[in-house]
Formats: sequence, structure tokens, C-alpha cells
Amino acid sequence: MITNICLLLEILSVLLCVHCLYGERVKLDIITTSFLTVYMIIMTAINYYGLPKVFTMLVYPVVATYCGIRFGLRIKALIINNILYMVIISGTQLTVLVVYGQAFGKIEIFSNMELFIVNCITFLVIFIIIPKLKLNKLSIYLQDKERIYVVSLAISIVITIYCLASYKRINKIELHQDILLFVCLLFICILAGQLGKYKIKSKEAETELKTHKLYEDSYYNLIGNIRLRQHEFDNHINAINNLHYTCSTYEELVSKQEEYCEDIIKENHFNKLLKAGNPLVIGFLYGKFVEADRLGIVVDYAINIENLNVDVPIYKLVEILGNLINNAIEEIKSHNNVKVLYVEFIEANGKFRIEVRNKSKLVLQDKMEMFFKKGFSLKGEGRGLGLYNVKTICMNYSLNIYCQNKEVDGENWLSFTIDNKKETIEM
Repeated sequence: MITNICLLLEILSVLLCVHCLYGERVKLDIITTSFLTVYMIIMTAINYYGLPKVFTMLVYPVVATYCGIRFGLRIKALIINNILYMVIISGTQLTVLVVYGQAFGKIEIFSNMELFIVNCITFLVIFIIIPKLKLNKLSIYLQDKERIYVVSLAISIVITIYCLASYKRINKIELHQDILLFVCLLFICILAGQLGKYKIKSKEAETELKTHKLYEDSYYNLIGNIRLRQHEFDNHINAINNLHYTCSTYEELVSKQEEYCEDIIKENHFNKLLKAGNPLVIGFLYGKFVEADRLGIVVDYAINIENLNVDVPIYKLVEILGNLINNAIEEIKSHNNVKVLYVEFIEANGKFRIEVRNKSKLVLQDKMEMFFKKGFSLKGEGRGLGLYNVKTICMNYSLNIYCQNKEVDGENWLSFTIDNKKETIEM
């Protein structure tokens, strides 16, 4: 009888603790009654009918099932609240046992009546103190993804150390402890891996945010330049309209108008970028195009970006573009080629294609393969990591990379193309 009362007090403590973690009052309805009944059946079978103690492990999925039915199947809340109730209940029981043992000189062996007293005290602590601690706020705080991993990992490590210490002390380990130890070790491996992945994703998000802040100024600079030139539009119209006063022949007028319009078009060559898509990418490209223009390189481009939902971080795409454009500019500068650079970035419906090319002599296939070797460069020692980095990014994100000679209008261009079509990577 005393044992049954102890079991009932224990499960009522669990019930109160779980409801406090979810921030809801206990309701004595069919769900709660069924949960209490299942728990009492399992524990009675173990204590009175010889069911192996390993079946006490069934209590944990029973509590988890109750939480899922009662409060909804929210995985984060389910995991963290089940971990918390186990820590709170076991911690409270252990504290009460230690205090009671010290007060009455008990160390290991407790009678049924003493266990009854300990369970009563534990229940009173849970009933009176726990509701005042606002455990729901703690639960919400810990439901951050990284905190879940850290807390779960810490608890798994503590339980593992406890099981190993018990094994060392008594030189044997029971079946339920063996299973618990295996589960904890498995959890440690899984959680450590997940925590590592989360750290990588967090670092990527942080890098992308920094990249966004870095290039948004360039984007707004482009907008500012366009607005400034809009004020000059009337002046340009008047200048073109009044050219006939300074020209003596029709042919001279046409020539002057063409020359003037060419200058205006050249000056506003990069304005079309503004309607091309993603501000971060556009800001970056605008900066690179202006840099190339200052070097006397003519930049032709075809940019059309929709949502840029391509499963590749934006800062990685910027890194690819930067390396390819830098490589092409260095090639143009070092070989005195015709100073023309072509950049293409087309994206639609989750598919994208990046191409950067410059006019070049015919390049042999063997030499193309060398471009992607770490450290290979025609620019001197300590260079040659750009294309190697591009190749590494492509491999990490399953992108295709092509390097080829491309004939355009009867002239050879050295072309680098990246896309995310499901094909084998070539170099």
C-alpha cells in the first residue's frame, strides 16, 4: 500500500512539473486519468509481478506521449520539457534524500515508511515551490536550437559519467543502466555532430550579414548616382536639342549628336544594374564594374536575378563572382589583351548560371586543368588561390564548373561558367 502511494506521489509530481513547464494548469480529464493509469500499471507490474526493472524505461515515452497529446506535438518543447522535468524531479528527490539522511543519520538503506516521507516532502516541494518559479519562461528560453543541443549534450555526458562511475564502484552494471549508457553515448555522438553543423550554419549566417552590410553601401551609392544624373537629364536634352545652333551641316549635326549620346550612354552604362535583382549582389557587381572601368576595361554584362533561392549562401555566390572577375581582370592586365570583360548572372526558379569571360588566345585543356590546382598561378608566388577556392565552393555545394575556349563573333574568349544543374562537375 505504501509503495503504491509513493508511486502515485511520484507521478503526480511529474504531472505538476510538466504542466508548469508548459505554463498550463493540471486538468483531471480522460487524458490525465489514462496517463496515470498506464503509469501505475507499469510500476505495479514491476514491483509486484516480477516484470524486469528495465521496463521502467517505458515511463519516459509514456510521459512524452502524454505531453504530445495534451500540449501538441511541438518537437522543441517536447524534448526540452521532458529533459527538464527529469532533471527537476530527480534533483528534488536527491536533495530531499540527502537532507533527510543527514538529519536522521541515514546513508543508504531507507525503510518503506521513510521512502514514503521522502516522497511526500518531494511532492510538497513540487506542489508549493515549482509553480512560483515560472518554469515556462525557462523552457521557452532553452528552446533555442543551439541551447537544446548544448543542454541535451551536457545532460547526456553527466548521465554517462554517472553510469561509468557506478560500474567502477560496484564492478557490474545492470541491464537498464547498460541501455541508458548506450543511449547516452549515442546521443552524445549525434548531438555533437548537430551542434557542429549548427555552429557552421550560424557562422555562415553571420558572414552573410557582414557581407550584406559591406555591399549595401555600394548599392545605395548606385541609387544615389542615378538620382543625381536624373537631375542632369533636362540639361542633356537641351544640349542635344541646341546642337543645331553650332553645326553648319546636317552631317556634322548627326555626328555631334551620336558622339554626345555615346558619352551619356557610357557614363550611365551600369545604371541598368539597379533593376537586375538582389541588392547585395548588385552592390558587389557595381563596385567591381567601376573598378574595371577605371582600369580602362569595357564591361558588358547580362544580369537578371529573381529570388536567389538556390541553396547556396549569398556570400558564397559573391565569393565566386569576385574570384572569377578578379582572375579575368588580372588576365587582361598581364597579357595586354583587348580590354573587354563579360559577366553574366542569370537566375530563375531556383536555377542559376554565372559566366565570366575575357578575350584570350586559345588555351589548351591541360593548362585549364592546372588553373584549379592549389597555388597554381602565372602571377607569381603566393597567388593562385582564387580559382582553387571557386572549385572548393562548387564541390561543397554540388555546383558544376566549366572552363572552356568559347568563340564569339569569330574571336576566342576564355570562359568560366558555374551553374547548379544536376550534372557532373567538369574542369
